[in-house]
Amino acid sequence: MRKSNSMAVSTLAIAVVAALACTQAMASGFQIREDSIQGMSRSMAGSGSDWGDAAVVANNPAAMSLFNQTTVQTDLTLIDLSGHFTGGGVDALARPLTGGNGGNLGDSAPVPAFHAIIPFGNGFTLGASVTAPFGLKTEYNDNTWVGRYQALKSDVRTVDFTLAGSYKFNDMFSVGASAIYQRLDAELTNAVDFGAILTPAANPLFQPQSADGTARIKGNDSNWGWDIGALFSPSKDTNIGLNYRARINHTINGNAYFNVPANVQAIFNLKGITAFQNTAAYTSVATPSVWTLSASQKLSDTFTLSASVERTNWSSLKQLVVSFANPAQPVSAEGFFWKDTTAFAIGMDWQFDPHWVLRAGYGHDQTPTNNTWRDPRLPDGNRNQYSIGLGWMPNDKVSINAGYSYVSINKTSVNDLAATGSTLVGTYNGDANLFGVSATFAF
Repeated sequence: MRKSNSMAVSTLAIAVVAALACTQAMASGFQIREDSIQGMSRSMAGSGSDWGDAAVVANNPAAMSLFNQTTVQTDLTLIDLSGHFTGGGVDALARPLTGGNGGNLGDSAPVPAFHAIIPFGNGFTLGASVTAPFGLKTEYNDNTWVGRYQALKSDVRTVDFTLAGSYKFNDMFSVGASAIYQRLDAELTNAVDFGAILTPAANPLFQPQSADGTARIKGNDSNWGWDIGALFSPSKDTNIGLNYRARINHTINGNAYFNVPANVQAIFNLKGITAFQNTAAYTSVATPSVWTLSASQKLSDTFTLSASVERTNWSSLKQLVVSFANPAQPVSAEGFFWKDTTAFAIGMDWQFDPHWVLRAGYGHDQTPTNNTWRDPRLPDGNRNQYSIGLGWMPNDKVSINAGYSYVSINKTSVNDLAATGSTLVGTYNGDANLFGVSATFAF
């Protein structure tokens, strides 16, 4: 069971980082890899080494050297995430928590992406992209669910604006680098058990679960990051790509909003308690650094195998410290202690007709969470991704692609102590369906 400190103040600390660490899409933690339908169709195998996929602007800028024409590509992925909780818990007096299982915590969300590549000759290529590499949206039915003191709504979004360049030394070796401007927005809510805060010992009129309020925090930040990549092509049929994406640090400036029941507020006023008032809130988080090794091999004119291995440095997310402008609201620290994760994928392209290509792939990804620290905002588990896609090339200037992925998420458990003393115990089951379409145009 994980421990929280500083009573309901820690509820905000938990909300901020747990929601930033929640999953909207199909990579561990809060990472979204689906910036390419061609890539998604093979579970993102070969994401940094594939021929003809302009998403390499974001996945390995060195691979832009594979393009000899100006190319634009737009991708749209619909992510339909489903998750359900089964279990219950006890309040601070060891009485059963009231409420239901919260319904489907998932949601359907579109994730767009745009990429452009412009070769300039003499080995130089420039590219630009707009992607959403991290994000989530989860929401339990209402504030009557049994885990309401841990989480209600989590909505976190990042948008990357990337400007990339590559240089091709020769037919075998290219390098690339990108500057990334990342915008992060977050909105998190949860219930607050003011009945537990005003314990019977302090006020006999109150019991845990007798006076629920809500806490909401909303904030944003923008900052710069970078990545570098290399592409090695020992033959015209072989590409090996290596890319490193640096972590991007964010100092989130926002506001905390409290909805306090009238009878509770009356007691606060009587006792001169000035906590739980709307106030500015500040915290620091980071999107993690990522290493990606990709390979693509043409076995014939019509068949290509691809593979990727990715290492995400989640261990940098150890602790969150939240500060408040209201001096009556003390600084709060919360531990998470994630581990680094490894993902791998293998996929294939089969051009069974001059104008048609079939793609398929399988991927496996580890969760950075563990049973000790897992939170209902992040009921994350190891996952397997099964993908298929179809591409149509009416001519050598246009490519239309569609893809589908099914993601199974391993069953996980939570044993989580809320800031106000209640404990949630149960299990989660989840899966997701991804549908995508894209169009690529060369000039």
